[in-house]
Amino acid sequence: MVHAAEGATGEVLLLLSDSESASLLADMLGRSRRVTIGESEAALAGRYDLGVVDGPTLQRLWRRIAERKRSEAPALLPFLLVTTPQDVGLFARFLWTAVDELIQTPVQTPELLARVDVLLRVREASVRLRDHAEERFRQFFETDPAGKWVAAPDGRILLCNPALAAHLGFPSVEEACRHTWADVISDPVAAADFGALLARGAPLDGYEMELTRGDSTRIHVLQHAVPRLEEGRVVEIQGYFVDVSERRRLERRLHMVERLEAIGKLAGGIAHNFNNMLSTILGYSDLLTTDLPMGDPRRQEIEEIRQAALRLAELTRQLLAFSRQQVLQPRELRLNDVVAAMERTFRGLLGDRIDVVLGLDGALGPVIADRSQLEQVALNLVINARDALAGMERGELKLETAALRLEVGNRTIAGVEIPAGDYAVLRVRDSGRGMDAATRARAFEPFFTTKRAGEGVGLGLATAYGIVKQSGGFIWIDSELGRGTTVSVYLPVAKITGPRQATSSAPALDAVAGETLLLVEDEDSVRVMAARVLRQRGYTVLEAANGGEALAMLKRYDGPLDLLVTDIMMPEIGGLELAERLTGLREGVRVLFVSGYSELDPALTRAAATTTLLNKPFRAGELLSAVRRILDGSAASVVGAG
Repeated sequence: MVHAAEGATGEVLLLLSDSESASLLADMLGRSRRVTIGESEAALAGRYDLGVVDGPTLQRLWRRIAERKRSEAPALLPFLLVTTPQDVGLFARFLWTAVDELIQTPVQTPELLARVDVLLRVREASVRLRDHAEERFRQFFETDPAGKWVAAPDGRILLCNPALAAHLGFPSVEEACRHTWADVISDPVAAADFGALLARGAPLDGYEMELTRGDSTRIHVLQHAVPRLEEGRVVEIQGYFVDVSERRRLERRLHMVERLEAIGKLAGGIAHNFNNMLSTILGYSDLLTTDLPMGDPRRQEIEEIRQAALRLAELTRQLLAFSRQQVLQPRELRLNDVVAAMERTFRGLLGDRIDVVLGLDGALGPVIADRSQLEQVALNLVINARDALAGMERGELKLETAALRLEVGNRTIAGVEIPAGDYAVLRVRDSGRGMDAATRARAFEPFFTTKRAGEGVGLGLATAYGIVKQSGGFIWIDSELGRGTTVSVYLPVAKITGPRQATSSAPALDAVAGETLLLVEDEDSVRVMAARVLRQRGYTVLEAANGGEALAMLKRYDGPLDLLVTDIMMPEIGGLELAERLTGLREGVRVLFVSGYSELDPALTRAAATTTLLNKPFRAGELLSAVRRILDGSAASVVGAG
């Protein structure tokens, strides 16, 4: 064999049945080509750029030649058939499947060299195209963010891209290829199932599984794979996976938010009914106490009833806070001021074994919130952190504030859409034992607690959740077992001034009243109790069970009317609509709204300067105080602690 001096270069394989013909052709081609004379079929497995065969060899090896050509695809591996003129028709069926060109004997050297040169040039061009395609594929394979892989049927990873190694926490592709799928699948049962699928060559489309990274953290992936078969046998599986851990995390948070919304509606409905019943209990307790002389032992029994009702009212208030249906008194305040003012309280709660670290951002903007409720949020989060640090010799609690601007809505922070804007952020971080995924998913549910019976009712985080959401903010938990917990609160920054706070001054209740009131309440027990309290003070009280009944009564009644006392939430005609329609019938009548809900109608917010809201459950004194305050012209926008 000699190297070519001119023309297309390449390796030529002569696989002829006649050794003399092979030697003759080798001499013709050897002047400008590298030539190998094949001794057997095994030569087809070698490396060459052109094959030359004769008729008997083609008849015997055409299937093997066709397979060898396919193995080079998409590059062309040409074969030249040397045959006699009378046998051309016999071998024509093999053109384009096993051979690409033919030359008839006797072979002339110039013709042979020309045919070989053309075929080698075609081969050279196809190889260049293949190399370019392979390079493009290699770049696509190696830069694809999906974890691409090729595995043996027994689960050994034969080939993978850098993304797969990175997703699984391996330092290199080579390290990843030293493992099997069984090494990185978290659940042994899932590993066995996946191994069985690979062995069977079952196609995979969106097969979900959990994988364990090199640092023991876990990721959720969707696997896609197809088998490669040879003669009906699985020889390898080609696939890729997509890391959906973040999507799963967001889906879990969204599911948690939806579940909490549903629970909140249920809790709000229960609390509303409780408030009606508690208003009745507290009102009649006050009436009975008034009727009994001082020193009567029954006064102590009534006081016990009242105290039990007040404790239940506090529980109801927490339920309303969770369901975002409590009455707030928002005003402009600074989150830093709230945290700093409570630092001593926090240190007293946590004791000497827990270090309290404050990190307050001086650039924090003001927020609109109820200060007492915001203090309740901070207190509940600190108590929750204290419980997480229980039993630890030392611990640390960090309270940090930060200013944050979101240019566009963001779903990746809390799992729900956080609108663009400026936010004041409060983060409470503890170095405690942390939470697993199941606990995290239920942490904000009311009455869910990991404490033993009698140690807590599980309303701390639920209350914080409700207050933050009702204040227009967002709250969520980041936690893992052994890595502590961080609770983040985002409150929108605002520049407006909030409604006036309730005045603390109380009118004198000693004087006997004489005004006429219209009391509208759809809960019979509350209406009867309130009417009795008001009449006992000297008011003339007209009663109606709903808005429609009240309007019908006013059309018949032409006497004096000084004040409308009405529940906001009533069927058909609610308190807000009733108040608006009343102005067309009686000018100058003032209004006292009563409600167990806090999601105030915008109309009530606009009328806050001339209206008062009494929150259920209320005591007799609170009702009388609110009525007197309005009639005397000193009413505030919200009264009653509930």
